[in-house]
Amino acid sequence: MAAATVVAAGIGGGLITPSVAGAQDYGPSTCRQGYVWRVARASDLVCVTPQTRTDTANDNALAPGRTLPNGYCKQGYVWREAWGSDDLTCVTPQTRAQARYDNSQADDRRLAVRLWITSENGTLKVSGDHFNVNGPVRLVFSGAVNRSWTITATRHAGHAGGSFGFIPGFTGPCAPGNPNSRVRAVDLTSGRSTAYVPFVYCVRFD
Repeated sequence: MAAATVVAAGIGGGLITPSVAGAQDYGPSTCRQGYVWRVARASDLVCVTPQTRTDTANDNALAPGRTLPNGYCKQGYVWREAWGSDDLTCVTPQTRAQARYDNSQADDRRLAVRLWITSENGTLKVSGDHFNVNGPVRLVFSGAVNRSWTITATRHAGHAGGSFGFIPGFTGPCAPGNPNSRVRAVDLTSGRSTAYVPFVYCVRFD
């Protein structure tokens, strides 16, 4: 993944303010901006468009009139199978196809905000995915180094949602040792933050 473009930089982390006031964090099942839970049943947390959720609720309400006494569907309707073969809600074939498509996109639409650290040619690289697409992300470094950068999470093949790969440019090579710094990423659209990831801040030896 290519390194992200720096939008702004600052010392000391600065104030982190989400652009959406009062955004709620529902853990791993939080949806990216523009998506909501489908709720075909209470535990159905697949992220879909608001229109699909409305259509799903309507299908649930209309299901009794589309179902034969033996449990099969009337002509023109099929089982939805939104969560497998035990979803026997009768819907149109197009609706079942939509449910299957939404299931296939479920992971990409979650605001899971993952963060990890790798080394690229001996240089520290901070990467993340499952952020809001084209949304600002604040990287906050603390410990032996205190800095922050705001970057943009964009689409990259092989990574869910908005993702990035950022090289802060800390000096090297590194002396072996225990982690003395940490970094976290904040999705500024929602205010959701990753956990801190520890790393060894490089100390230069000439």
